[in-house]
Order: sequence, then C-alpha cells, then structure tokens
Amino acid sequence: MENEDDLWHLEDLIGRGDRVSAVTQRTKLDGREKKTLKLTVQAEKAELEGDRLRVTGEMKGEYQDVEIGYHTLNITPGTEFEISSDFTDEEWERLQDLENRESYEVVFALIESGSVEFFKVRESGIEEVSSVTENVPGKMYESEGPEKFRKKAADAVEKAASKDVDAVVLAGPGFEKDRAHDMLPDETDSRVMTQDTSLTGRRGLQEAINRGALERVVERSRVSDESKAVNEFLERLRDGDRVEYGEAVQEAADMGAVDELILTVEARRKNPDLMEEVEQKGGEVEVVHTDHELGERLENFGGKAALLRYNV
Repeated sequence: MENEDDLWHLEDLIGRGDRVSAVTQRTKLDGREKKTLKLTVQAEKAELEGDRLRVTGEMKGEYQDVEIGYHTLNITPGTEFEISSDFTDEEWERLQDLENRESYEVVFALIESGSVEFFKVRESGIEEVSSVTENVPGKMYESEGPEKFRKKAADAVEKAASKDVDAVVLAGPGFEKDRAHDMLPDETDSRVMTQDTSLTGRRGLQEAINRGALERVVERSRVSDESKAVNEFLERLRDGDRVEYGEAVQEAADMGAVDELILTVEARRKNPDLMEEVEQKGGEVEVVHTDHELGERLENFGGKAALLRYNV
C-alpha cells in the first residue's frame, strides 16, 4: 500500500476471518519489554484512522516469550504485510487494479454571493474543509460589498490551489464563480476550472460531479464511477425499465438476469453469495460508498440494486 487511498481500499477488502500478517511489537511475558516479531491475526475489524489502518483480531500461530491474545496491527503507507482471504472476483480485480490507479486530490469551491464552501475530493472520500463568508449589502453599497467578497473568495481559491492538489473546481449558479476566477493570477488560473451548477453546498458538489467536472480533472475516479452507476439505476427506476432493488435483486440474480449489481459497502459485506452468483453468471459488481449523496440514496433502497438484462 503506497498511500492513504490504498489503505482506504484495503479497509473494504479485509473481511471478518481473513488472516493478516505484519511485523509488529508485542509485550513480552515479563511485562517489561516489547519484542519485534512477525505476527498473524484473524481479523475481526479493520478501521482506518488518519494515515493508518488498524486491523484487530485474535493472534494465530505459535509464539514464544510474548503474551497471547488479541492484537492490533497498524498498517501505514509503505508497510509490508500479507493477507489471506477468499476474495471474490470483484475484490481480486479491485486489489490488482490498485497498481494502475493514480491517487488524486481535487478541491471543489461552491460559490454563491457572500459564501464559498470548500470540499476536498479524494479516492477515499469527500471532506468539507472550510468556508468563507462575507456579508454583501444591498444596492446602495453594491460596488464595495460584492467586490470585497470576490477578492476574499479569490484569495481563498488561490491558497487552495497553491497546496498539493491536482486541481480546483469553481462551481455554483450565476456568475460569482466566473468573477472570482477572473481575479486569479495567471500561475493559479492554469490549475482552476469552472462548472455551472444550479445548487451550492454538498448537493451542488454532487451536481458538479454528475456533470463530469471530476472526471475531466481525473481520468478515472471512484466517486464519479459510483455516481454513474446509481444515476443509471435511478433513471431506469423512473422509467420502469430493467431494474430491481432490495430483496427482489436476489430473485433476479437466481434467474441470471442481473447485468450489473450495485451494492453499498455494508450490503456487500452481508451478501457475499449474491455477489459471487452474479459474477458467475457474467454480471458485474459496483460497490458504492455512502460518503456522497447518491450513495446515501442507494442506502434508502436497501443498499441493493440491479441493472437487468431483461425485465423480470
């Protein structure tokens, strides 16, 4: 694992009962010192905390001079480790795909008069990082209020673009984003793009992603792929065209009718047999996370949906 995005994928891929081995430290039987050794745990949970993945489980194997019981392995970027798991085809392809996947960090600035909200979008999720507000008075002070806000917004965008990010996307309704964009220096302007949206905030962010802003910055992105899959499900559901969700998905899978299975992470953990059945019958699987609006909407449909080859 090379970076935090890789660890985020690994958190999903390590399941209960998988065996994970890594070099770690364990308290000696005398209770006074720690011993460095390679240790294996049978995973019961895997949790990402900042830049480390904590894998906790019961120790497996024979060990001398150390306390036996439960242990937590800390996996950070650069850690060498081994994992033994009965991966599904989808999980195995995802693991192999990490070698070819470039990590990215894109800042979205959602702008309307008097307010800018900044979101950081990475493979591992969406984070609201900051906001800028300015009281914009009425027409009597029009020349002063809006101009002061735009300068403040442009300064914040310039600061965001100067950090180690791939790009900054200015989005929102109206012309405020364009006016703030015009105030940026040339060296910053090359790293900034604009995207029209009808909304601001998290919903405006999702709209910008749906309109391809993230895809234009990053050739391939997790949030964009997941949003496409859920959007396709919702459009077909509206039209009553070759789609199922919830418990009806299992019946469609039994009939071999599922072309693409769409699951939340939690539903994926609870339905390993369903995933395997769909893959064995030539279907694809898309796992969707609930850190963005469309992932939350899928959760409202029971966390399971299927795009079908034919209506059932």
